[in-house]
Amino acid sequence: MECVSGRRILIVDDKEIVRSLLLDFFSFYDYETETAKNGGEALEMLKENRFSLLITDLDMPEMDGIELIRNVRNLAIPVIIIGMSLGHKESAFLNVGADYFLSKPFSFRYLKSILNFVFRE
Repeated sequence: MECVSGRRILIVDDKEIVRSLLLDFFSFYDYETETAKNGGEALEMLKENRFSLLITDLDMPEMDGIELIRNVRNLAIPVIIIGMSLGHKESAFLNVGADYFLSKPFSFRYLKSILNFVFRE
């Protein structure tokens, strides 16, 4: 895992409230942020656009977070990945190629510390 340049983030979660909350958080820190409702939509966006960071939920319709990460890594899309989920799913995410894990409900302080490292801020 390496630090990246650019400030483009893709948030993937089937719940509007989570996407909105994270969108507001990243907008506050001037990150260029887009959202997707599921892994299939996110994968198409990742194929067409370059993102520095992908934050994905686990349980989503059509394509879950684990399958999304597998696809991203198999396609060698260069992106730092944060997996997020309720409960203790950290090993499931890390085993398929996620770089970080956020347990819901998560700490914005912890999320900001990840951003500071990833984007060298």
